[in-house]
Amino acid sequence: MGIITPTNPDSMMYSYRLIRELNRFLKDSSGASAVEAAICFPIVLTLMFGCFQYGLFFNKTTELNHSFQEASREIKLLDNPSNSELKALFSSKISAKDQDNVTLTVNRVNRYGESFASIDMTYNYTIDIPLIEKYPLTSSYQNLVMLSDET
Repeated sequence: MGIITPTNPDSMMYSYRLIRELNRFLKDSSGASAVEAAICFPIVLTLMFGCFQYGLFFNKTTELNHSFQEASREIKLLDNPSNSELKALFSSKISAKDQDNVTLTVNRVNRYGESFASIDMTYNYTIDIPLIEKYPLTSSYQNLVMLSDET
């Protein structure tokens, strides 16, 4: 900001003190950092919460992927399992608090003259960040596991 000077010479004495105080106020930047911090803080906080929530989503999807693969390996050990047994096996690998967010579909299919279990798992997660609307994320896993038909 530039220095303010009076334009009318008659009012010079009257406004000199006011202009001097105004110039001193404009040159003073002692509160600028506080104002900048007050403006930037909500943005930084929102980004921080967003990164944290996104990290939780990826952590949970990795955990569910591991459970999904582990259950797929255990299916190979079962002798001619039913759909309800397959679904129960996958459900037992998912933690109780994630049961509401996971959709599990198990079907038996015949391909290439063999019996397979077609397993689809979908995980729904909603990122909840303050000051921003909720953002839904979805992660899906699909697997085809050959079943042993030993009876």
